[in-house]
Amino acid sequence: MTTATLTGLLIGAGHFAHIQMEAWQAVRGGAIGGILSRTKEEAALLADRYGIPAFGDWDDAVRTLRPDFLDICTPPDSHLSYAKRGADRGLPVLCQKPVAPTLAESQALVAYCAAKGVPLMINENWRWQGWYREIRRMIDLGMLGIVYHVYFAMRPGDGWGEEPYPVQPYFKTMPRFLMFETGVHWLDTFRFLFGELDSVYCQTRKINPVIAGEDLAVVHVNFASGAVGIYDANRTTYMEQVRSATYGCMTVEGTEGKLRLDENGAIFYTPRGGTEAAHEYRIPDGWKGGGATFAQQHFIDGLRDGVPFESSGEQYLQTVRAVYACYESAERQQVVRLGQTTEGKACATPQ
Repeated sequence: MTTATLTGLLIGAGHFAHIQMEAWQAVRGGAIGGILSRTKEEAALLADRYGIPAFGDWDDAVRTLRPDFLDICTPPDSHLSYAKRGADRGLPVLCQKPVAPTLAESQALVAYCAAKGVPLMINENWRWQGWYREIRRMIDLGMLGIVYHVYFAMRPGDGWGEEPYPVQPYFKTMPRFLMFETGVHWLDTFRFLFGELDSVYCQTRKINPVIAGEDLAVVHVNFASGAVGIYDANRTTYMEQVRSATYGCMTVEGTEGKLRLDENGAIFYTPRGGTEAAHEYRIPDGWKGGGATFAQQHFIDGLRDGVPFESSGEQYLQTVRAVYACYESAERQQVVRLGQTTEGKACATPQ
């Protein structure tokens, strides 16, 4: 265990880098010491806010900063390159999702870091949102009994019109969009809450004609436990509250009770034979119930104390495989069972 504060190099200065930098201010034992982007001027737009140096050149950044870890917060097509550079220097890597543009490249990134003996955590912060940690606690306490059904209606309401996704306009050009960029969060959170996925049946559609990829998906999930789930998602439906805290509403049903999660993170619980009441808990401070802060704290704790990463590279590949199983299902219009990949080939098999 180390007591020194670990210093990181943040790579990227876009929308989510701003969220991560804010979250780093609350992390104990770790901090970002500098920001690298395509140009020094671009990096400075964020770095100057926190009084840390900006860099536009990789060699200059690592030579000057001598970081203890990398925080990769760039578009997916650059993740493998930066992860390799970090691994070659023995630097632990915190890498944003999606891991890479393809399953094969995602596997290559994980394998490269493993071969170099470098700790790798995928920065999947959804499962760390305060309401999901509380729901997991409720499940562990037996408040729901045996969970047999979950339903999530995702409606951010930000994907209609000629200029959709104003916060992240590059979404418009992604050839695979909703499941690849957004649905991956829920598949991973479902795994965290209800266990591993056994099979999926997915249907997708493009509603807004100006975008390249799909913006609607309905996924029927069968869990290894026997539970079933529905992820019912689109980003085009009009919503009075755009990009709400939870992006939608969830219900979870079990033998001893049920709960519902609303758009603002409130949880309502109904025990069997009882009546619904608000479940009192404190929603943590920070972006989406502290999700970014808790995920980044988990990474630092793992490096300092040897705590295993919940979303290590190998663990998160199970979520990535589920995403590609959904695309395979949508293409084949068949249920697809999840399986182990062999030599980077099929990640799932149709039923």
